[in-house]
Amino acid sequence: MDGLLFNNAVFYVMSGTGNTYRLGCWMKEIADRYLDKTKIVMIDDADFDNELKQSNDFLVGLLFPTHGFMPPWSMIKFLFRIPKKKGVPALCVATRGGIKIGPLFIPGIAGFGTFMAAILMMLKGYHVRAIFSLDMPSNFINFHWGLHPKNVDAISKRSQIKLERLMPRIMGGHNILFTLNNLWETFWSVLLFWLIPLFPIIYLLIGRLFMAKLMFSNNRCIGCGQCARFCPNNAILMKDIGKKNRPYWTYHCETCLRCMGYCKRKAVEAGHSWAVLLYFIVSIPVFATLLSWLHGIFNFVPTIRGYWINEILNIFYLLPALLFSYWVFWHLIRLPAVNTIFTFTTFTHYYRRYHQPETKLKHIVRKKKMGANRYGISITTKADISSLEE
Repeated sequence: MDGLLFNNAVFYVMSGTGNTYRLGCWMKEIADRYLDKTKIVMIDDADFDNELKQSNDFLVGLLFPTHGFMPPWSMIKFLFRIPKKKGVPALCVATRGGIKIGPLFIPGIAGFGTFMAAILMMLKGYHVRAIFSLDMPSNFINFHWGLHPKNVDAISKRSQIKLERLMPRIMGGHNILFTLNNLWETFWSVLLFWLIPLFPIIYLLIGRLFMAKLMFSNNRCIGCGQCARFCPNNAILMKDIGKKNRPYWTYHCETCLRCMGYCKRKAVEAGHSWAVLLYFIVSIPVFATLLSWLHGIFNFVPTIRGYWINEILNIFYLLPALLFSYWVFWHLIRLPAVNTIFTFTTFTHYYRRYHQPETKLKHIVRKKKMGANRYGISITTKADISSLEE
């Protein structure tokens, strides 16, 4: 088609519950009207040598969900791995959790997500031609009820309409950079970093440690291992308990919620009652209390004064306490009575679950990287993929 800058494109996608993958499919459908070939590749299956080209008519897309106003940690690592390409056009797209209440559409916030991806791509030599974020149905089902199907459909259609406006412009060589969409994200990024300067680091710690350690399986779990085999971060370990295995969420978990969204038995929970208990466990000022007690016995033992000194010392308690507490919790929930108590006192047990309706698990699991994960668990064989729901 005359006036187009690109002939081919590859869209690298990271998706937990299918929202970003579906967005990538919509983008591909539009791009295919203009380009010779467009390909969607999950970041787990990336083969840079065979996919990337050093050409100005080749477009590289990065599509990812927003985790705490940032790209997911797995996407950040992918951005560091992607090869340098001088002048190759690129676009960065983030999905964010939109909500609809009655006639009101409440937009999500991608924050610094797309900007961080764009900066890293520019440092690699790419020519970033487009940056934008789009609402998809909020999938934060560890904290809120899954949206009603009618609202899911309404939010999705709004994004499809926006893509129909944006993608032809991108294919025609227009830059999508200085927009109201990006102004919205800039406002929230500045506000967030002004209020909490170290927010990205704090989120990565909370997301990788505290939030992951809320996950557990209820008594419905049959130990099938689907959650472990298809976890995009290989973060779930199946451990033997008597006659069946139970999933154990490690610190590699990024709370993408694929396990919760796609479990047919609704056996995956995020423990809210456990979160309250865990908060009190890790909030104990152990070092200050211990030194104060020792000072009362031995006058030569100093007491620690100063807020930040106490906080730094408490970090050395927080991490071991968090990991050990979850280990104890995981062993306790193998007892049906204890499991029932924590299951019926968490809101997720009553929530509607969510994954993108058109996206099957087989669409978003890794396909090339077969074998075993870091825990020796068999992951994503051809038999696994063929056994998934059609």
